[in-house]
Amino acid sequence: MVALIIGGGNLLGLISQRIPEKRWRVPSGGDIDVQAKFLADHPAPQGRGYVFVDQPGNWMMVSQAGWRVYWCDASQVPVGCLPLPDQILNHSVNDLTQRFWNQSINDKRLVGDVLLGREDPMGVLICVTSMSGGVGKTVTSRRLCERAAEMGVPSLLVDGNMLQSSQRSFFDPERRMNVRSIADWRKGQKATMGANPGKRFFNVEYDISFAPPTGVTVPWQQYLDYVEEARKRWQFIVVDLDRISAADLDDPSTAAGALIVPWVRSGDLVLFSVKAGLQTQADAMAVFQMLPSHGLPQECIGIKDSIPAGMPDSDYTQYDYSDYGIFFGAERQTTKTGELIAAGQSNWPDPELDWVREKVLDWALPDRGFDPEQFEPKRKKKGGLFGWLKK
Repeated sequence: MVALIIGGGNLLGLISQRIPEKRWRVPSGGDIDVQAKFLADHPAPQGRGYVFVDQPGNWMMVSQAGWRVYWCDASQVPVGCLPLPDQILNHSVNDLTQRFWNQSINDKRLVGDVLLGREDPMGVLICVTSMSGGVGKTVTSRRLCERAAEMGVPSLLVDGNMLQSSQRSFFDPERRMNVRSIADWRKGQKATMGANPGKRFFNVEYDISFAPPTGVTVPWQQYLDYVEEARKRWQFIVVDLDRISAADLDDPSTAAGALIVPWVRSGDLVLFSVKAGLQTQADAMAVFQMLPSHGLPQECIGIKDSIPAGMPDSDYTQYDYSDYGIFFGAERQTTKTGELIAAGQSNWPDPELDWVREKVLDWALPDRGFDPEQFEPKRKKKGGLFGWLKK
């Protein structure tokens, strides 16, 4: 199947910015008339050629060459074009790009709404997990929110670790504050009813939805429903989850089976933090090898390595994760990092962590001003602090 784009309005401009150009551009230079003539001279391959347009042109000759030409504008459909069918208009932009370009773009807005420019973007969702403990998932989740909020992106941190309530332990270790948790929210309410204003309560620039209090659990469906509502209020939602195993992917009673699989299948993002070490990296690969069979798009999967404090550079081996997701590099935990966390510190500048974080955010929130080059460490020619990073 070949699907091409000619135009750049609300819908087509969005798609063309998020899909590699070689996947959608007509292989002919020139203006619209030249591109239309090229398509008329090159019939659609076996009747499976599609052209999405929002500019006037001689589309009749293109359609006569076997191309199905879809009109992607709210104005009257020109001769030679077809209106977008309801089965496209009533599905998400992500569904559209997945169907015609086999690529997810993490946009759950309805095609019809984007076409008419009547809906703001839904919040971007990323869940953070790992295959082992002590890898800094909770810190990673906070740091993503901290940096996003710093860049003006309204952000929400959701604690999805119901067994440990890790974020509550950081922000309110003595459990003295009267705070809201996801257990306080009911379907039909605004998402703010399950969240706490970070600025007012904790002197942070993002908001927080805590896991249920000790002794209380909620079904995973509560998280699914809450996040869908939260996307209307916040532009960036980070869900901090517990570790997972390969078996969890098939178990709907776990966060992996109930949240990660359906979210990522539908175009949302997951970030795996892999603890460096022979056994822990092997455990991670066991999970990664199961992801394709569960229908999780590779472009929606982010991976970073975390090197424990004290591990010699020579003991770290970078695995090839390219068949399973996007690798953002390795970050080293330090003794100082642990001391800062224990002291209740947050959002400190850290060259060991900032570069990877910026790359993750540039992936999750493109065109929001994140600049990985700004944080790229200066490597020494011989050895050096980042000598363990392999290209």
